[in-house]
Amino acid sequence: MATIYRDTLGTSAFTKDDALVMTLNAPTVAWSFRIKDLEEWLTTLEETMLREENMVNRLVMERLYFSLKGAHAKHKQQHNEIQTEAPSEADLMAYLEAYAAAINSEPYQP
Repeated sequence: MATIYRDTLGTSAFTKDDALVMTLNAPTVAWSFRIKDLEEWLTTLEETMLREENMVNRLVMERLYFSLKGAHAKHKQQHNEIQTEAPSEADLMAYLEAYAAAINSEPYQP
């Protein structure tokens, strides 16, 4: 069953699986994407948002950039948590091996 909280600050809602879908009257989306993609997107935005021909869209690109930077910071926090709280050394090694392979893989070429 979904959960909805209402107070003087607004309404917040969660799905039955505890995914946040509204916070303080603002609809949100629970989503994920690969960190390697995230890092590529950040680099692309850094390179393009300061170009003269993109100045009209600069504020939108900056908002997107800083939102993605926040997601990247959250990833670092979660990654550190996994490293310090892994249930066993074998689990930690499996995680780190998979992480390294994913980060070092070639980008997708359609």
